Amino acid sequence: MIGRALLIWSSTVVVAVNVPSLVGFIDKGGKPAKTIEAAALPASTPVEDGRNYVLKANEQGHFAGRFRINGKPVDSLIDTGATFVTLSETTARNLGYGGNELNFRYEMVTANGKVKAARIGLKSVEIGTVSVRNVDAMVIRGKDLPYPLIGMSFLKKLTGYRADKDELKLVN
Repeated sequence: MIGRALLIWSSTVVVAVNVPSLVGFIDKGGKPAKTIEAAALPASTPVEDGRNYVLKANEQGHFAGRFRINGKPVDSLIDTGATFVTLSETTARNLGYGGNELNFRYEMVTANGKVKAARIGLKSVEIGTVSVRNVDAMVIRGKDLPYPLIGMSFLKKLTGYRADKDELKLVN
């Protein structure tokens, strides 16, 4: 019971903290203000030793990149304030999750109000040469999240990560 309460509380904090950072990506009608296409993402440069990957900040100061989640390409934003990798229901379904896997039994409070969420396990999350297996994620019901957030459930499994000015270095 305490574990469930902590999960709900931490998920609520994650969403409450992160949704305002996405306001620049949503117009007043609730639709994405600007679609990030793969070609529009800032160039990400792998470091030569094969264990590191460096992302450049985009115009809004976010670290965005084309990740592979369960082997499928997904444009995402890294968010060190997010406890979990967080996906929209649409993204989760596109990755093959559905039926009993999406049990929306958790309630989260966001800047847009209350939403239902499901907890899932991702087989893998990768970018460049950096790969992490068995990553916990939350799926938000509906389409309130225009881009997946790559949170601490991914980052804490790395050997390390470091933000320096306009670069984020991921160490496998």
